[in-house]
Amino acid sequence: MRLVLWIGVIVVAAAVAACGNPPGPGGDDTGATTDARLTPDASSRDAGDNDPRDAPVADAPTDPPPVDAFPGVLDLRIDCHNDCVLVADPAAIAVPAGTSFEVNWINVGDTECDVAKIDEFNQVPIIIGLEPGTSYHDPVHDWCGSFTGTFDFRVSICTLHSYIPVDCAAP
Repeated sequence: MRLVLWIGVIVVAAAVAACGNPPGPGGDDTGATTDARLTPDASSRDAGDNDPRDAPVADAPTDPPPVDAFPGVLDLRIDCHNDCVLVADPAAIAVPAGTSFEVNWINVGDTECDVAKIDEFNQVPIIIGLEPGTSYHDPVHDWCGSFTGTFDFRVSICTLHSYIPVDCAAP
């Protein structure tokens, strides 16, 4: 039994010696080790010698910016603050006649707010209590389309109302 074990150890040692260092992670040779006596460490290298080991490590790539899907979907950023003043981006909406769109409501402020659609005939609540840092995509309402008039989105902060005008027949 010992003889078989020793033969196995010899065969493995011979295979390792014949193949050299195993490849690094991912199957390439970038993880292969070298004799530390032959490679200077970072503290002994000249910073101006363009050694690739001196290059800063890049952070992970960031996500690409979101694609603007308007007129299909409008990202409407509402900056609801506890000073009861609304800042909206865009501050007004104008689309050519026949164009329809949905709204992705994004509260970038620090206070919750309510959103409604207001026209001369009615008031339709859309969102009650849109919290800071959250968004709500409203797939139910397809705004404008065959309607060619105007209306407002009313944003209520601290019981005060601010309005975002919408023109459904812009030139």
